[in-house]
Amino acid sequence: MKEKYRLPGMGKTLLAGKGEDSFPLTLDGLEPLSSLEENALPQTVLIGENDGPRGKRILEECVSHGIPFVVLGRGWPRDVPAAVRNLAKKTGSRIIGPGSGGLVTPFLSGDGRSKTALLAEGRDLFQRTVCESHERSVPMRYAFSFGEKSDLSPVEAARAILELDGEVRFFVFLLERLRKGRDLLEFAAEAAGRGKCVGLLEYDPLSGEDRVRESALRQFGIVSLHEPSQVVDGAAAFLACGVELHRGILLEAGQGEMARLVRSEASRRGIPLLDQDDGSSPVLKVLRNCVHTSPRRPMAEKTGDKKKPCLLASSLSFPREENGRGPEDPKTPLIPGIGRSLDALSYTFFPEAATMTGGTEKPIPPGCPIHPRPTEYDAKVLLGAFGIPVARERLCRSFREAAEAAEEIGYPVALKVMSPNILRKSEARVVALNLQDREELRNAYGRTLEKARVANPRARIRGVLVQEMIRGGTEWRMEFRRDSRFGPLVETGISGVYTEILPDGVIRVAPFDEKEALCMIRESRGYPLLLEGWRRDPLDMVAFASALSAFSRLAFCEREVARLDVNPLFVNKKGVLVVDAFIEKKGRKK
Repeated sequence: MKEKYRLPGMGKTLLAGKGEDSFPLTLDGLEPLSSLEENALPQTVLIGENDGPRGKRILEECVSHGIPFVVLGRGWPRDVPAAVRNLAKKTGSRIIGPGSGGLVTPFLSGDGRSKTALLAEGRDLFQRTVCESHERSVPMRYAFSFGEKSDLSPVEAARAILELDGEVRFFVFLLERLRKGRDLLEFAAEAAGRGKCVGLLEYDPLSGEDRVRESALRQFGIVSLHEPSQVVDGAAAFLACGVELHRGILLEAGQGEMARLVRSEASRRGIPLLDQDDGSSPVLKVLRNCVHTSPRRPMAEKTGDKKKPCLLASSLSFPREENGRGPEDPKTPLIPGIGRSLDALSYTFFPEAATMTGGTEKPIPPGCPIHPRPTEYDAKVLLGAFGIPVARERLCRSFREAAEAAEEIGYPVALKVMSPNILRKSEARVVALNLQDREELRNAYGRTLEKARVANPRARIRGVLVQEMIRGGTEWRMEFRRDSRFGPLVETGISGVYTEILPDGVIRVAPFDEKEALCMIRESRGYPLLLEGWRRDPLDMVAFASALSAFSRLAFCEREVARLDVNPLFVNKKGVLVVDAFIEKKGRKK
């Protein structure tokens, strides 16, 4: 019985006050609140009164009795007093609002046909969406408006629905702005693992192009919606297709130009169309002249004891004659417009995209300590701890050690001064490349240390790094940074001489597996340089993907690191090697 107390409106629900202005969509069947008796307390109370003395008295009474959910409408322009919030925490009451537009649940509406759950911040767009769903006879199974502030978050409510009701296949979040994106991504991955689809509509997103948001939503298979009609279109598609996963759609549009158009658009969207009826797959019926006449089969043809799912699509975006419905099919969902119909159907066929990311499984960090003031050498030690190949090198504190390292590694070598105070080594000219023998190494050793002292007289020199010279392959970069919405991000792209020619960057949320890493590589503009070409052998994309996936695990696990750049990463015919890296710890400026 305790499960129903995870969501409002799943038990006895009462209305305090009139509520026509606050909850116009949630009044059907609600009993008025007369008094609160200990042996018959409701599960949810909707307070239609404003925040005057009577409304505040009702709120305090509900909270003091420990009512599981108290919903406040737009009659409360100000937030709940802190004393009442603190009392609610003690008694276990959860306050939704102020500014809630109401709620719809199977317990209240009695309509269990729908497969959609709408979870909205704010009020106005929520009510517009629910009103349109009523006008188009496309019910919502769940619809919650959480108002301006709520003790129950939309993602928390969605998790409860996912666990309690397996009939829901389409979760739609209507948010002002995606602030806690990581929570939404983790829910989307969990939902996709169960064959569900997640949609997002932001009504006040960040201005301009948001590459991080677009990449994160695409990676986790979240459908980006732009208006309330798309929410209702998706609800109609899932209502028609039911809870089962189908192989494809059976098209009924005749053999003319319209049928060819629909097939072409479906192919462009990747929607499989069946040539023969398999007895269970949904039917897409395209109405002629926006009126469905003389159907070849009934609207809800029965196959055994089950009704065959069916979706109507009009050839025009503004169908005439009562939405183009015939009198025999008032409950068959209709989507106006061919493109809108196919877009909505595409949601039902690709809910599993997020499972390709490797999900949100948290790999165990290897416990590699990081120097308080790290240098390139420390960054490479960390990379090596996660299994990312690094070029052979040794940190030396004297010329004798440097000469021994060069003999062991093999000439030619590179030499770099390691100092946490000198971050731009090339500009400070403390790097020497392609040293062929001991004499060149001796000259470079003294010269680079002298230039380091000129660049920063107070610089703390930790040593000189002797590194093998890498030739061949192509140069790439891997970058990791933290985003306030989505957490650790990984970006990769071509580097070296191609940086100016092919400005590039493919983003993913960490962590991800090698399959997703390969998708990143293929999306990059530098991808053709990894393939076989004229006088060029193919390069090791498998090793590149493995290193990229390991880099994403590092980004997820190492909470002390604020930023880590690998540039260049050489991708060779066999294997990859890190040549240079930059690391920045949290709380420390560059």
